[in-house]
Amino acid sequence: MSLNNEWSKCNICKKSIQLNAQYYLCSVSTCKHPRTGLKFCSVDCWDTHIGETRHRDAWAEEARAPKVASTSEDNSQVRAPVRKIYDTKPTEASSSSNLSSNPSAFTNLDTLVVVSKVKQFIKDNSEFNTSQCLIDEISKKVAEISLRAIQSAKESGRKTVMGRDVK
Repeated sequence: MSLNNEWSKCNICKKSIQLNAQYYLCSVSTCKHPRTGLKFCSVDCWDTHIGETRHRDAWAEEARAPKVASTSEDNSQVRAPVRKIYDTKPTEASSSSNLSSNPSAFTNLDTLVVVSKVKQFIKDNSEFNTSQCLIDEISKKVAEISLRAIQSAKESGRKTVMGRDVK
């Protein structure tokens, strides 16, 4: 990747975006989110992206690619694994109160909810938009509740987590 000074590729036309070159981002937060990582080589490519999405109010934002290629030690441009649920597994001895007090246990959380359903629910009840941050926080809560329910099922001597385990 660093032999020809290529940093990334345009998400629409797949042209190279060179190191230290200008490129464009969509102003919508979910398009700029690290999980999405949309980059465009020109305003025309960004405009093509807008034609495929349902953004109400969006604009192209100028950005500059890094000056040097990232090394294996610099993982700032590397995305987190898609299916990683949490960094540290809770131990047998951890209680349900320890699960919520350890926020680092849920740092690389995959989305655990149906995003379109959550967005539609919010839209139907408020006419508000939904940011990716909300989806991430809801996923953290789902993981936290699920781990507490697992602990409750273990304490009850069951191998099936049930609705009564959610407290």
